[in-house]
Formats: sequence, C-alpha cells, structure tokens
Amino acid sequence: MDRVAVRRAKVLCNEEVAPGVFLLRAGGEFSARPGQFYMVRAWELDPPLSRPLSVFDLSRDGISFLYAVRGRGTRLLSQLSPGDELALFGPLGNGWERTPGRVALVGGGLGIAPLYFTAKVFGEVDVYLGFRGRPYLVEEFRQVAARLHAASESGEGGEKGLVTELFSPEGYSACYACGPRPMLAALGKACRQAGVPLFVSLEERMACGLGACLGCTVLTKDGPKRVCQDGPVFRAEEVISLA
Repeated sequence: MDRVAVRRAKVLCNEEVAPGVFLLRAGGEFSARPGQFYMVRAWELDPPLSRPLSVFDLSRDGISFLYAVRGRGTRLLSQLSPGDELALFGPLGNGWERTPGRVALVGGGLGIAPLYFTAKVFGEVDVYLGFRGRPYLVEEFRQVAARLHAASESGEGGEKGLVTELFSPEGYSACYACGPRPMLAALGKACRQAGVPLFVSLEERMACGLGACLGCTVLTKDGPKRVCQDGPVFRAEEVISLA
C-alpha cells in the first residue's frame, strides 16, 4: 500500500488548457494508483480546507493535477507560478483495478482528470471524453489510448452530442467512469442492460480526506460510505443515486 504523507513540492508549470481549466505539475517523487487523489493546498490558514485533486499523471520526477477554478481555493491554485510551493497530502482513496479484457474509460468535463493516468497504467484501453464546449487535452489522451472518441455538446472539435450517446458498452468486459451524476446514471443504466460492470469515481466536497469528518458521505446499498476512504471508486450498482 502507498504510504500516505504530507509532502512539499515546487510548481513546475501551471498551464491554462481551456477557459478556467488548468493543468498543474509539481516536481518530486510521488506515488499513486489509478483513480487515487491528493489533498492539495498552496496557502497557510485561509481558506481552511485543502482541495481534493485526482492524479492526472505521474512520472519519476513529478505529479500532475487537472482542475477548474470553482472557488477561492482553486482560484489561488490558478495564480501559482513555477517555483511556488505546494503542500500535498496523499495518495488517498482506493483507486481502480483493471479488469481483464477490453475495457473503456469514460469521462465527462473535469471527470476526465483521473483517466489519463489510468489509461497510461492500464494500457490498451478505449477512451471516451465528453465536453460542453471545445475539447481539450485530446492530443495528450491520444498518446495513451488505443482508441479515442471525443464528444462536444456544442459540436466544436468533436462529435456533436453527449458522451453517453457516443459510448456503447457492448463488447467491453468493464467500464470505468468519472463525471457528473446524470452522466454516471445514464452509463449505469446502459451497462446494466448490457451486463457490463461499471466502476465509477465519485466527485464530492471533502474536508479532511481521512474519513473523520464524514462530509463526503454517500448512500449505498450497504449503508452510508465515505467517498474519501471507502471510495472514490465504487461499483455503480452500489450507489443509491445511480441504481
């Protein structure tokens, strides 16, 4: 098991890859499994909480996170420059385990964040990405996917429509997905009908990342579970809101 620890790291780059969406890379030796995340902060006391960010990529000398500016914390992250310091706590969560056979990764919006590293580690996977506007990081994903499909609600730079309209679970041994709940619910229905297991990574507000505050609890068929400790990956059929 990866050792959970607080680490300091220097920002190597912090690039805006789409309006309000940034790819941040920090230097150092870090560990993670596909689907895991870190609690990240670049401030001392205010705001009080760190921000949970999925691992976008991992290499021998650095770690990357994809995030959108949605509040004060992420706005502060977006203002970081090379050489600025971060505090990272992790790796956290259970992550994804690869199922043998042909598998698909499906991401919607910022839900694409954990998929790049997952595709890189899993190998030979089909990747389906969905965006509201013009797709971003498509060329990067093309380097790690066996086959790449991109959908755009606006029709810019991809097939027009929803990623759930582009994806069909037939022929896959499993599907792994992250994105908005309506997208996950639609995928859950399609995968159930096809008899294909769906593993979802849930996005929830988190305070501690350790399961102590219970702020990220979701209801499952086995009772309340904490996204940070029991997840973020669950079988879709477990989660009440996706059943």
